[in-house]
Amino acid sequence: MSGAPLSGHLPPADLAQHVLDGTRTPWPPEELDHLGHCTPCRDRVRAFERVGAAARDSLPHEPLVSPPARVWAAILAEVRAERTESAPGTGRRRMS
Repeated sequence: MSGAPLSGHLPPADLAQHVLDGTRTPWPPEELDHLGHCTPCRDRVRAFERVGAAARDSLPHEPLVSPPARVWAAILAEVRAERTESAPGTGRRRMS
């Protein structure tokens, strides 16, 4: 994860990421231990949870769908083209 700890606290970016990930990313044992003893970090997690809940409740509930195969094919073609353009010895330089 990212972010710098605040005076011995867990980095806010890490806490926010865990809240956003939900159950997909389990909390590391050392972070769970810290949260069990640190009221400011627990309060920060609760604040992030409230923000996430408010955002989810204010957006229309639409199921996520996978894009059509043509979208993935176009992405793959673009990635391959970029790799070819920036490959050493091709005489071509990738423009940014």
